[in-house]
Amino acid sequence: MEANESRTAAPPASGKAAIRFTLLVFAAAIVSTLLHELGHCVFYWLQGIPAAMSLTKEYPLRDITATQYAIGSVGGPFSNMVQIIVAAWLYQRDSFGQTGKQLLSAFIFANVFYFILRGSVALLKRQGGELDSAASLIRLDYRVAVAVFFCIALIVLYLWIKASKTRITLGRSLAFVGLFFGYLVVMVGVQVFDQELFWRKFPTIRIDDGRVYNAHRE
Repeated sequence: MEANESRTAAPPASGKAAIRFTLLVFAAAIVSTLLHELGHCVFYWLQGIPAAMSLTKEYPLRDITATQYAIGSVGGPFSNMVQIIVAAWLYQRDSFGQTGKQLLSAFIFANVFYFILRGSVALLKRQGGELDSAASLIRLDYRVAVAVFFCIALIVLYLWIKASKTRITLGRSLAFVGLFFGYLVVMVGVQVFDQELFWRKFPTIRIDDGRVYNAHRE
């Protein structure tokens, strides 16, 4: 089993190597979140709308239309998909050692966790937030968009399992669940930190359908 893990660079299920991989996933989660917010900003910039970002949030800097907000909303998930595709492409090139492949795996996991988290939050809130807005561009119900998010997560995991030749065991399955909850704790902590330090530095803006964005300033 150890020889197989070395050859495939599969994430370890226990021991110091597992702790190291967990830290890689947490670091990748923070970086991928920054790239997610950058994706939102890029889609606003492409529309000629000034925008800025903090650690966990993007900010249009003037009032916008619902369509402009919807297009901006697409940028974040689009960035996550680009990250997954690039990481998977680099992984398949087989030009990296075990550590490099585990780093790429960490980026894939972090982005899969994003899709699981966003889909779960949307279901719990019974509304899609930015998912609603993005889905509205093609008149898609947010619940269908949530299902798409979960499908993306499952498909990416399946393809990664095949590419990494990872053997699925109970221990690995439990480690995956634990890793997701660890990711959740890290992201909540980062968001609380971000909210306290940065959110109030950016203006409240209005969307022409009556919604208010960044409304905590009021």
